[in-house]
Amino acid sequence: MKYAIGAILGVALFAWLFSVCSPAGVNKTGHEYMPDMYHPVSYEANQYSAYRYNHWEGAEFGQTFSKAQLSQPRAKVNGTIPRGYTGVYYTDASALDIVRGKNAPNAIAAQINGEAPFTYVNTEEDRLKCEKAITLNPYPITKEGLDRAKPLYEIYCGVCHGTTGNGLGVLVSVPDAKYPAAPKNLLGDDMIGSGNGRYYFAMVYGKNVMGGYTDKISYEERWQIIHYIRSLQAKSKNLEYSEKSNSLSNIEKPAKGEATGPVRVSPAALVPAPAAPTGK
Repeated sequence: MKYAIGAILGVALFAWLFSVCSPAGVNKTGHEYMPDMYHPVSYEANQYSAYRYNHWEGAEFGQTFSKAQLSQPRAKVNGTIPRGYTGVYYTDASALDIVRGKNAPNAIAAQINGEAPFTYVNTEEDRLKCEKAITLNPYPITKEGLDRAKPLYEIYCGVCHGTTGNGLGVLVSVPDAKYPAAPKNLLGDDMIGSGNGRYYFAMVYGKNVMGGYTDKISYEERWQIIHYIRSLQAKSKNLEYSEKSNSLSNIEKPAKGEATGPVRVSPAALVPAPAAPTGK
């Protein structure tokens, strides 16, 4: 009899434990008393199992997502500056060296912010407003800037617009090319006379089949590429565009000289380019 009672109690205890070790319910935590101890709530990018261990809602509540969905790249909050980046711009070329950590042996270099505030929306009306309002390049013409912009232009722009800017990149110049639209000839008089805002707007939003490049080139890089495009335009006209002289227009300021070229925009209408937000 003693053994029978013990067996019955054992079976009852096992049944109770089995009932406890069941899936989660409305008022039951399920078979894991503290699931977060076993299944961390952090998203694991390399695992694609369903993210179902850290909440009690079922799929009918729309709360069950796969880790593949939760691990997709997400854009940062608009107007914010990522940790470790600085959002500044200067008209003095030497000041940029401070940002890059060249002012002292133990200085810490900061990355130039990749996303500066841009208040224009992607419409033709705002594109024209942007071109009219943004005229000045916030960075001076420097040899270093042009040298750094050259490979960036060839990677992101030259494939369509051509290494010389004539609109005959490899996508349209190779035999049997089937590119759906002819890239813009950046050496045309209309583009030489266009304001810097037209170029900057195109880099942000793209134009026609051209996509935007805000996620690929930073705030400063966009402006340095515009400098490089201007240097190609000057070369096509046998003019100078360097840190010593700018005979292409009266707008872009050389770091060690003066802009002596023709008037592109009336000086009274000159408006500085939008600055990136100051941050640490």
